Amino acid sequence: MIAITFDLDWAPDRIVDEVVSVFDAFEVPATLFCTNFLRDVSGNSSSLSGRLHDRHEIALHPNFQHIADYDTEWEELVKLYPDARGWRSHNGVTGWLILERGVARGLRYEVYPAVFEGYVPPSAVNRRLPHYHVFTTAFWDSHMLNAPGFSWSLADLPLRDLFEDESKIVLLGFHPNILYYDMRSIVDYDARKPSYHDVDEASSFRRRRPAGAMKLLLALLEAVPSRYFTTLSLFGERAGLW
Repeated sequence: MIAITFDLDWAPDRIVDEVVSVFDAFEVPATLFCTNFLRDVSGNSSSLSGRLHDRHEIALHPNFQHIADYDTEWEELVKLYPDARGWRSHNGVTGWLILERGVARGLRYEVYPAVFEGYVPPSAVNRRLPHYHVFTTAFWDSHMLNAPGFSWSLADLPLRDLFEDESKIVLLGFHPNILYYDMRSIVDYDARKPSYHDVDEASSFRRRRPAGAMKLLLALLEAVPSRYFTTLSLFGERAGLW
């Protein structure tokens, strides 16, 4: 099975909606890791609960960077997205206190970023928390921006032997802005970083033939039947993880 996830990182609503519309066209669900939109000073991002949660899974993307009061961050996000079952920390800030307080609020999984040459199923269950699972991602588009010679084609992703096994899951992590602007290299990313919270429609993937991150995503959606895609919560329920 394949689960496609997004770290929203306060991406503008128009960019998120446009990217998610690609999944809707293929009837494929995604897991959206949501940051606290109340902290987006640009005002270009908002709650997804009332707009996308009926078709896609909403999860949490708390920002603990430079924050020692973990409970306040958890409380605000859980209040904004009460149906969330899992999380992935923004900027990789994690730890036992953060984890414990997330589990106490009903969260059942965490996605931990890691870059591997191969693809792996969910990691071992934490023994102190028997109903809590840690998933590791084997592919992140932001890391591939730095990979020399990466062709952004399915040939770069040896998925065939894994996605047809319903007992295993392959996680592909994306950022909406990287897809929206069809980025191909770290140069593209650095050029867009100062205007991350704005929208440049003239440079969107809709205006040209995709050749980067969006090319890879479209190839995947076109090649793999929708029945092989799932969300992390659905996978956990079907696999009896919680």
